Amino acid sequence: MNHAVTTSATGVQQAEACPPPRLDRSQGPARLVVDGDPFLVRGVELHNSSPSAAGSLAAGLRSAVAANANTVLASVTWEEIEPVEGRFVLDSVRSVLEGARAAGLRVILLWFGAWKNGSSSYAPAWVKRDWDRFPRCVLEDGRVTETLTPFAPGDLDLAAFRRVMEYIEEIDAEHRTVLMVQIENEVGLLGTSRDRSREAQKAFAQPVPENLRDVLSSQDATAVPAGLCWSDLPGDPSARDEAFMAWAFASHIEKLARAGRAVSPVPFFTNAWLDSEIDLDIPGFAVAGGQVPGTYPSGGPLPRVAGVWRMTAPTVDLFAPDFYFGQPDTVFGDFLTMSGGLFIPEMRRDAVGAGHALLAIGEYHALGVSPFGTDSADLPELAELSDVYDLIRQTESMLTLADGTPAVTRGFHLDDATPRVALTLGSIVLTVTRWAPIGIDAAGTYGYGLIVAQEEDVFLAVGRGFRIGFTTTDPAWQIGLEAVTEGRGGPDGWKAGRRLNGDETAGGTAWMHPQSGPTSASPFPIPAHCDHSGISRCRIYRFPSREAPALD
Repeated sequence: MNHAVTTSATGVQQAEACPPPRLDRSQGPARLVVDGDPFLVRGVELHNSSPSAAGSLAAGLRSAVAANANTVLASVTWEEIEPVEGRFVLDSVRSVLEGARAAGLRVILLWFGAWKNGSSSYAPAWVKRDWDRFPRCVLEDGRVTETLTPFAPGDLDLAAFRRVMEYIEEIDAEHRTVLMVQIENEVGLLGTSRDRSREAQKAFAQPVPENLRDVLSSQDATAVPAGLCWSDLPGDPSARDEAFMAWAFASHIEKLARAGRAVSPVPFFTNAWLDSEIDLDIPGFAVAGGQVPGTYPSGGPLPRVAGVWRMTAPTVDLFAPDFYFGQPDTVFGDFLTMSGGLFIPEMRRDAVGAGHALLAIGEYHALGVSPFGTDSADLPELAELSDVYDLIRQTESMLTLADGTPAVTRGFHLDDATPRVALTLGSIVLTVTRWAPIGIDAAGTYGYGLIVAQEEDVFLAVGRGFRIGFTTTDPAWQIGLEAVTEGRGGPDGWKAGRRLNGDETAGGTAWMHPQSGPTSASPFPIPAHCDHSGISRCRIYRFPSREAPALD
């Protein structure tokens, strides 16, 4: 986080603004560029209220350092910024930035303004108490919710958000601690598919905006003629309602994004509460989820309404999934397509989350990931995350080639549902399964990693708990392991360690990374050596499948 320094004509040194962070899509999926170089976010998101007090903020920053993170995601709230209408208090912004700098961390600010998780709990008291001026969404049965309607006249949190962005430029342009800003949090309406407030009903009876006609036509495969009202859209009513709410929420977020962009170049994103089926059996605790708008926040930035969001909120740089449930390959792939880049601002902090981080980075070119709530975890709970982040830290420079282009990578996460994957790199097929000592069933374990194609027939592996066998699509040839070298990475590049062969490569047949930590005792009398750095290089060679015919 160094800043440039110049010398004036009088000989006095003056700080210059650092180049702002930016998203670069010129070579494929979006990469975050910081200080001129690709920056991979190893993030942690603090609990919602942690940044509101010095002690809890300091504890959260310590947890980020303990997790080997390089970035902390921290909230800034409308109720703190504008406790009295028109009077802005920026102390919370300064505290987060100064604390993060002192800890050697970057920051992604989360704006909890008009909406947070389908509600409006972070609105100031002067907004909450004035329901005539700030009307709420209304459910189908007529009940009034605590969620501010996006259809009401007025700008809600616009002035406060703009002031936050101005302040960031005032105090951070010389440092560029802030990498990105999230606008709102998991917007949408819970409880029904569409707002039935008076303001919403008026908007629902108006024609569909001209720029959405083609989007909605392609979504439902039915032409939307000019002048057709929202209420008369053909097709599934719940899909129509969700598109209507997406247009409303996206319109407000676009207002904030445009206002913020006018004063700051920092990238913006907004995040989504997913529409995944949620399978949790916790007595006394009901979790909303499923496929029906309103059981998840209707109108949020989901792939099913991607066209509406992209058209209505073009100033938003990324749409990001909060990933706790669902199929990772589906979710990561859909959001990569929706945004032209993938960032995961919330995910699990355990071994499953650590594995999903490597899958997202290796297979879906994520510009970063951020498990949630690390500041409430004991250090043993963060062991897998801390380990994976350390492995990424050591090797992230190897994800970019010498000419600045991204390296070819593949990623994987193995569990009982996905115990095996086949990854193709050119004519080479890597079959990846979970690792376990001889005589031990791998069921119930995880294997996760990413593979980097470094040069012809040379691969780098990062991760734990897997074994890889090689084949080729050319039936005339077989693949053998020429050499496997354990090692470490870092600012000075690759440092070779043990040359692995024999038992550590299953007799030269498999490239193996044991699990981290203790493993179950094996009944096999010959022990396995399970200590491993989590990073190794493999060079393969080819030999014929069959002996050549003898010459007469």
